[in-house]
Amino acid sequence: MKKIVLISLSIILSLILVESLLRFVAIEPWRYIESENPIIFELDSSLGWKAKEGSYLISASNNTNKKTLMTFGKRSNRLNEYKIEKSDNPAILFIGGSFTQGWGVNDEETFVSKIQNDYKNYSVYNFGQGGFGGVQSLIMLQKEIDRIKNTKLVIYGFIEHHEYRNVARSSWLETLSKYSRRGHSKIPKIPYATLDEENNLKINSPIGYLHLPLRENSSIITLIEKVYMKQITRKRKKIQKLATKKIILNMHEVSKKNNSEFLLVILDWSNQFSNEEYKKFFVNKKINYVDCKISLNEETLIPGDYHPNAKGHTMYRECIDNFIKDNKLLF
Repeated sequence: MKKIVLISLSIILSLILVESLLRFVAIEPWRYIESENPIIFELDSSLGWKAKEGSYLISASNNTNKKTLMTFGKRSNRLNEYKIEKSDNPAILFIGGSFTQGWGVNDEETFVSKIQNDYKNYSVYNFGQGGFGGVQSLIMLQKEIDRIKNTKLVIYGFIEHHEYRNVARSSWLETLSKYSRRGHSKIPKIPYATLDEENNLKINSPIGYLHLPLRENSSIITLIEKVYMKQITRKRKKIQKLATKKIILNMHEVSKKNNSEFLLVILDWSNQFSNEEYKKFFVNKKINYVDCKISLNEETLIPGDYHPNAKGHTMYRECIDNFIKDNKLLF
């Protein structure tokens, strides 16, 4: 009995020591990023999540008190300032993440809404969703292009970070979990891409970050979660670029199959080397693309947040509109 007590005390003291050392080197117990924003996303079995129908006042980040209006329709699409009067209009479909959705700006300030005002003979749908990458955008496109029969143009808002999201890197799953209280009712999961033995694209069911008991009390538990997630996702970095290219090819093929033009818009990219590699790929595969990335600074960013403000969206709108007209994609 005495031996058992000594062993138990040794284990407890060792755990206390390890816990103290981890906190000393700044490895803290798990902490969520809290937010006062309302719940604007709901769970979806294939997409992971999608916007709920309704109007919401949200703050783009915890660093600003400014509220912006975000309104979503029955199909989770962000509504535009201009109201569509004829449902049989030819359609333009936008897909992408939060840059396309217009996180942190009002309904009428998104570049998609501005393009709707430029093309009032078309029904412009914004299916961009906060946090989406290429996989979710492809799934959304497959669902909506079948429903909206007369689609003339599909536009994908592409950013560099979609590579990480497409293969569900551990760092992205951790970020989703940490920020899950910013608009989500539950911890979000994400569908992700892998490649089979013949390098064919495979879309896998949504997965999330590991959640162990006592994670908010123990640095040890937090470290175990991090190490485990890095281990099971460590091979995904090697395939993220190829998987992303195949996702874009699928978007292009789905669009063509439905007699729609496809346009990829580069909205944000910092790695010039990989940016040029993608551009060569687009040219080789005859994929329409336009580089609309802008300088994201205090003039074009929402204060305290890395999303474009109304001015940034106006710059995107001008770039996209000019390309559509110059290349006669709708004429």
